[in-house]
Amino acid sequence: MLPWHHIAFSADDSPWISLTADPSVMYGAGSTKVGNGANGYIAVDLSRVSTEVVRAWDNISVPSYVRDTMGIDVPGTAFRDREVLAKWRLPSEAIVRYWPPGTSIEKILKDLRRK
Repeated sequence: MLPWHHIAFSADDSPWISLTADPSVMYGAGSTKVGNGANGYIAVDLSRVSTEVVRAWDNISVPSYVRDTMGIDVPGTAFRDREVLAKWRLPSEAIVRYWPPGTSIEKILKDLRRK
């Protein structure tokens, strides 16, 4: 499955793990993503992820038939959500911080500024 397909269709069998570079998206501000922090929040060091990583928000290639025929704005969605995709798994050493459910966005942002 290509990265654009994961963003466009959110298939259950996708090998991609959706992450975001924007803490407010992570926290669920305006998000329709499943979960919205039900299991807590994590910070990931992408340099420690050994599988393929795609910074979809920066640049994602989408076939013209998806843009033209299907009317799905994959690049716009990826940009809005500052979407980063990791393929197959996140190694535990890449998870550098965990916040439990209910942690305020202010606390998360304060902790992230300290890094």
